[in-house]
Amino acid sequence: MKKIREGKAEVFVPSESLTKKSETFYNPGMEHQRNVTIACLRLAKPKEVLDPLAATGIRGIRILKEVEGVENVVFNDRNPTAVKYIEKNLRLNKIQKRCYEIHGKNANVLFLEDKRYDYVDIDPFGSPVKFFPDVTHALKKDSLLGVTATDSGALAGKFAKACFRRYGVFVGKTDFPKELGVRVLITSILQNLAQHDLTFEPLYSHANHYFRTIGLVKSKPDKNLSKIRMVSYCPKCHSKVIGIESECENCKGKTDVLGPLWTGKIQDKDFCLKLLSKFEFVRKKEIVLCLEEIDFPFYYDLHQIARSLKTSSPKIESVIEDLRKRGFKASRTHLCATGVKTNAGVKWILELLK
Repeated sequence: MKKIREGKAEVFVPSESLTKKSETFYNPGMEHQRNVTIACLRLAKPKEVLDPLAATGIRGIRILKEVEGVENVVFNDRNPTAVKYIEKNLRLNKIQKRCYEIHGKNANVLFLEDKRYDYVDIDPFGSPVKFFPDVTHALKKDSLLGVTATDSGALAGKFAKACFRRYGVFVGKTDFPKELGVRVLITSILQNLAQHDLTFEPLYSHANHYFRTIGLVKSKPDKNLSKIRMVSYCPKCHSKVIGIESECENCKGKTDVLGPLWTGKIQDKDFCLKLLSKFEFVRKKEIVLCLEEIDFPFYYDLHQIARSLKTSSPKIESVIEDLRKRGFKASRTHLCATGVKTNAGVKWILELLK
């Protein structure tokens, strides 16, 4: 056991805490994700918060210490050792007992109890899909939902069968794996909420060795369901077309049909602007890229496309400038350091790279 500090919280964590065999789970690499969560909650101002997979309790403790207006955080973990860590860490941080509850239940059982929350965070080891059908019972309308997935191989297209089995989405290898993973995750959330006449509006989404989205839960799902579409992707020339096309319109090669996939916005620009202006601990470069990023699905990874052409990739800024001179929209993306988003067809990208 060791003591660490994160944000305004100080907690005990296991010396080894990154495997399934650990006493409980703590990942220091997720600090940015938790920072963004704190920032989002400061804007949303929830009163009742549920952390159903609390592990060491770091997220819920930070929420209690760093987000004004939170009246109660419910900590839950079915691992008895995790519950002991939560209790120990709450005492360490001198959190008053009236501000929290601790449970050791299966998360899905807890979701079905007669209580609804302003914010629920699903952050499991692996895929979150088994929690989607029941979490709807724990969410208020106009509440906030945060979801993390660490089964990155399935979501990003490396393990297509696993992705279809878990998420019901056909995927494959592409030059936009991080955006693919984010959109598969959002698709699954939307489809599950829709069964309860609810919808999900993403406020901020990002990817690293995991995929993460946080957004609003609202009623009237139909308008968002119309943005879940099939996508045709050409593995030869990297063309991307929303809709089903068996033959690539650019190179006449055979396309891979991916989906169904969310093709709407994966972040809210106004919300990101507030994050940038108010919260110093959020990585500013990433938020700035979100603000500058055009709302058009699927980036082109210039380095990957250049490798397939057996050429060197030009500077990203020069490609963006050339596309804009031709009348297209173009920008970087926060999801890939070598990626470009544009409403130009792939033929323009290929022409600039050649």
